[in-house]
This record gives sequence, C-alpha cells and structure tokens, in this order.
Amino acid sequence: MKKDSQQQARQVLTVAANVFEQLLNERSQQLGQSVQVLAADFGFRQAVATSESATIQSVLENHGSRIEAQLVVLLDPQGNLLASSRRELSEDQLSPLLQAAQQAAFSRHSAIFPLDGQAYQLVLVPVRAPNIIAWVGMGFVLDETLALQLKAITGLDISFIQYQTGQEIHLLTSTLSNQSLSDLLPETIALTELTNDPSASQDQRYLTLSRPLEHADLWALLHLPNSRWLQNYQSMRSQLVGIFGVALTVSLLAAFWLGRSITEPLQKLSKFARQLGEGEATPALPKARGEVGVLSKTLNQMQQRLAERERLLIEQAEQDPLTGLANRSAAERWLKNYGRQQAGVLLLLNIRNFRHINDAFGLDTGDQLLQLLAERIRQLAPAPLFSARVGGDEFLLIYAELPTELTAVTAPLQAAYQLQHSSISLQLTLGYYRFAVPIAEPLVVSTLLRRVDIASAAAKQLSEGVAGYQAGQDERHLRELTIIQDLPVALAANTLSICYQPKVSLQHQNCLAAEALIRWQHPSLGFIPPDEFIRLAEHSGHIQLVTDWMLSQVITQAALWQSSHPGLKLAVNLSPLDLIDEQLPTRIQQLLNQARVSAKVLALEVTEGAVMQDPERVIRNLHQLAALGVELAIDDFGTGHSSLAYLKLLPVHEVKIDRAFIKDIEHNSDDELIVEAASRLAKGLGFQITAEGLENRAGLTKLLALGCDTVQGYYFAKPMPATDFDHWLQQFQQTGADYFSEVNA
Repeated sequence: MKKDSQQQARQVLTVAANVFEQLLNERSQQLGQSVQVLAADFGFRQAVATSESATIQSVLENHGSRIEAQLVVLLDPQGNLLASSRRELSEDQLSPLLQAAQQAAFSRHSAIFPLDGQAYQLVLVPVRAPNIIAWVGMGFVLDETLALQLKAITGLDISFIQYQTGQEIHLLTSTLSNQSLSDLLPETIALTELTNDPSASQDQRYLTLSRPLEHADLWALLHLPNSRWLQNYQSMRSQLVGIFGVALTVSLLAAFWLGRSITEPLQKLSKFARQLGEGEATPALPKARGEVGVLSKTLNQMQQRLAERERLLIEQAEQDPLTGLANRSAAERWLKNYGRQQAGVLLLLNIRNFRHINDAFGLDTGDQLLQLLAERIRQLAPAPLFSARVGGDEFLLIYAELPTELTAVTAPLQAAYQLQHSSISLQLTLGYYRFAVPIAEPLVVSTLLRRVDIASAAAKQLSEGVAGYQAGQDERHLRELTIIQDLPVALAANTLSICYQPKVSLQHQNCLAAEALIRWQHPSLGFIPPDEFIRLAEHSGHIQLVTDWMLSQVITQAALWQSSHPGLKLAVNLSPLDLIDEQLPTRIQQLLNQARVSAKVLALEVTEGAVMQDPERVIRNLHQLAALGVELAIDDFGTGHSSLAYLKLLPVHEVKIDRAFIKDIEHNSDDELIVEAASRLAKGLGFQITAEGLENRAGLTKLLALGCDTVQGYYFAKPMPATDFDHWLQQFQQTGADYFSEVNA
C-alpha cells in the first residue's frame, strides 16, 4: 500500500515535470517569435547598420516590454555587446552568458544561464542585411512569477537553485516557506539521483524531483505535498494493525487451550529425547493415547536399542580384535580407575625378532602366534589383574605386586608353539615399573606407560631380556625428545655454531687445512655433545637437515677465507646415512656453485663402519663426490670393522688414525706398533696419513719418525670459532716454527 501511494506520487511528479518542461518550451518559442520579428524589422536593421545608439536602445526596450522580457541585448558579429535593456550590467557580466547563448542560437534553441543571482532563459537570432551584421536576443528571468504560475497549473511548489558539487546550495527563488526549504535543501545534494527517483523530505511532508536546466549549475526542484498519500496510508495501516491485534489475541487464546491438552505431553517427550541424546538418565515416560502414545512407545524402544548399541561400541572400542584382550585405550582407562586407590606394577612383554617370524612364516602365522600367546597370558599363574595388547607384539600385564620369580611369567609364554607343522620358540623381553597411588590424572597414566616402555627398551638391549625402570631414565628420555624436537628449529634459526681445528703439515710445518666440528648450546639443556644429538638425528631422520646446514655454513666460510687464506681446505664429517643418499653429490655441487668456490676447498670424512653398511651404494656415491673434485678421508681408521678388499676400491685421499692410538704413543709401544703398521698400509695404498689427538711434543717426535703427513690435536690448538681460528692462522704463520723447535734440533 505504501509503495502504491509512492508510485502515484511519482506519477504526479512526472506529469508536473513534463508540464514544467512544456512551459519552458512555450516561453522559448514566445521569445523566439518576438526576437525574430525584431530582427526582421527594417528600421531596426537600418539603425543597427548606421549604429544609431539611441534608436537601438529605444527599440530594444519597446520590443522587450511588449512580451515582458526582462533582458534584451544586441551583439556585434564577433559577440561583443552593443546594447542592453539592463544598462547596470557590465559587458564582463554578460559576456559568458551571451557567448553560450550565441552558441545555442546556432542549434536554434534557448539557453538558460545564471546572471546576477537569477536564472535567465535567453534566445539569440542573427540580424541580416543581407549578411549577419549583429545578434539580437531576448530573455525571461526564471523568477517567483514563473514558479507561482507553475504551482497554479500543477499544484506543485517550485524551487530554482544554483549548485556545484562540493559547494553550498544557492537558492534563486522558491514558492516554499523558509522552514520547508531548510528541511529540503540539505537533502538535495545528490541532484542527479533525483531526476528519476524522487526523495522524501526528512519530515515526509514533500516528495522532491529534480530537473536539470540547460546550464550545468542550474536546477529546478518540483515539490509535491505528501500529506494526502500519508494520511491514506496511515489510516489503512491503523485498520490493519487493529485486525492483526484481534487475530493475534484469538490465536494466543487458542494456543493456550491447545497447549494444555497437546503440547504438555510433547514437551515431556522432547525433554526425554534431549536427555536420551545427551546420555543422561531418563525417567520412564507416562502412558498416553493416540499419536502421542505411539511416539512415547517409539522413544522407549529407541532408548533400549541405544543402550545396547553403546554397550557393543564400548566393547569393540576397548577390545583388541585379533587376540580378544583389552587394547591400549582400555588399559589407560582401567589403570586410571585402579590407580586411584592401589599401587601396582606394570610389566611390558615384547617378542624378540618378531618381524623375522613374520618374514619367515608369513603374516597369517604371525597373527596365529599372537593369538596363542594371548591365550597363554589368560592362563598365567599367578594371574595378572589386567592384561592387554598395546602394540603389534607388545603385551601389558598389571600385578598388585612384582612376582617373586619373573621367570614364572615368561617361561610358560616362551615354551614352544606348534604352528604349520613347525615348533616355534619365542624369546621375550620384559620391562617393569612399580607405581604408587594416586595416579588419577591422565598425564600421570601416560607417564606410567612411558616409563614401562623405557624399561622395555632397556630390556631389549640386555642379553637376559629383563630390566626395570631406573630413576633418571625418564628424564633422559624427555631430554632426548627435547633434542629431537628442537634440533630442526635450531637449524632453521641458525643457532648452532661451527668450530675449526687446524690440521698441521709435518713436512712443510704449515697449516692449509682444518676440520669443521658442529656445536650446539641449547637454551635450556646447555651444551649438548655432538655425538649425542647426531645419534638422535640419525634415529629421528633429521640427519640430512644437519648435514645440509653444516655443508652450507662450511662452504660459505671457505668462500670468505679464500682471499685471506688461499688454498685453505675445510673438512666435514658425514653420517653413514649421508653416504647412501644419492642426491648428496648434487646438493654439494649446488652449494659450491652458489658460493662460487672450487670443490678443492672441501674435504669429506667418512668412517670405516659407514662404508661397510652398504658398500656398493657408498662406493658409487664416493666416486661421484671424487669426480666433483672433493677430497675424501677415512676417519677413525683402525677402530672399525673394515675390509681391505673394499678399502682399496675407495677413491680416498687421506686416512686419519684414531686418537685412541695417538694420545699415549710416547709411552705405549703397542700404540706405536699399530700406528706404524697402519701408516705402512695406508702409504702402500697411496693415502696421506693424518694422526688425530696429538697432545704433546714427545708424541710429535714419534709421529715424525713414523712418517705421518699431517697432525691434528690439542698440542697445536683446540677447536675454535671462525674468528679465533682466523687469528690463530695469522699467528701460526709467524710462530709455527716454535712448535717444531726441539724436534728439528
């Protein structure tokens, strides 16, 4: 209804706008006819031709007064002002208006422009004799008279305004009161939006439609009083509100009556369903008749079925499907409830080399073996309080006290099993942990399981296969977890460091090489020995991250030292896992290319044991590295289980004799014999000999006599940061002979 009222108002505004435009056209035609008559008058043309100013001025005023034109002007052919009926207006004031009106004359229509605080509708035509000798024009002012005339015809109020975007509105004339104008004008800023869609004033008294006049700054506003449509709408709205109020009252009364007879039982059923869905205890539903009774019976049946299904789900969720024993989840729940009041002991059983049984007899036989083992666990004496399969071949037993003889637990389980016409005997490992009360928190339960797992891991390392948890093992386990978790972060943050230990040539008594050694100062654990975190990195799969970081740092440092220490070679230790990585040569080549250094600046050290893990693949990778120009060395020579058949195939340049044979060589003749034999063997294979662990001058004398080429040890220097090593090199170039003074003598 409101939209319909607004549509009617828009139609009235549209009709009024058309009448307004038609009236302007009629005024334009009237002006055009009058000015055409004036331009055709012979006497006027003669006066113009002879420049009779008095006659021209008189004719302009007389012809203008006939049609009540407020402005009559005469221009020369160039557009300069010759005469005007408004002598108070200067040529500068009239010039922009007359130029635009003259342009409109060529298109044969009127022009509307602002002048002296008013808007004028002006028509300009040429005066010919026979050529154009002047331009004559007449104009009406768009004033209150025109606005009132339009209001009398259309019933609408009219306002003429001048407005430029970003400036204040300038009112030319209006039929509205000042109060109405103050409500309307601030809302007519977006005039272009009102040309098709009228806008209501703030007090809803008027609908306003805008019409642009021919000049860009001039607008006509048509105001339609909105009171008649508002009264009709408000009257009808009041009637409808009354009807709706009566209908709502009747509906509420009917709903209240129905609620007492129908909704109350439904509310009880809804509460029952909600409690059923949330797993709460539900009271019995009262008997009812009709559809409510059917629904009540259905919900009771649903309750019974859900309870049965929940029981089955819990049983399946906490039972191992293969052996029928409880699973890890059930063990955690049982242990949490039991440990609130009583102490006990956890036993974790593992089958040694169970994977070999699966490989030899097949997975089906392995599953049958686990089932038979579970059956024997059920028959154990003394019987455990609780038993569960918590892993592939892991079984958890819980006793109130540790059995006096653990063999009473393991012996019946290790006896031979008959499967596939074969007798299979098991070797079990057993880790145990005693716990005290209370252990109600889940975190404590997980701690208990972790500690018995630690004890089981320790049992696997012992020949007897039995171990209990020892105080401090948990802390060591947590320390290892912390190292494994923090190592990738530390590498990414570049918080590890590298130290360099010089390798001194005995023949030339100079230093042209050094071994790079990684160091880690952990923010909470303090200094972590390289052997510890390298071992954990190998076990956790992070060793490639460590190796790549180490190679990148060392190669970058080698590039920095090429100018100050040309020819300096830096050695990096490789893990056994690095040697079977077929992408390692490619990554090293990329790092050398990025640093723009030759492969001659890099040496790689590998252990004998690493070579023996996968000789074919390792030898292939070492040949690829040697092809790059990287020198290779065998580290800790003499301590591993090497094969001379493979050793002679390696593209090795250097052999490093382990420090175990060097540190006491001046006192131990056996060490001297071993070093001498190793040196002869290495020399025979064409390798350079480096002795590690030299600590005094007496040892240096022995190594010179045994023919070692290079020496590395605390006698010359401990591992140092790059800056300290740089200073040591500079000092050694001057004082290096002092280390050999007594030896040379």
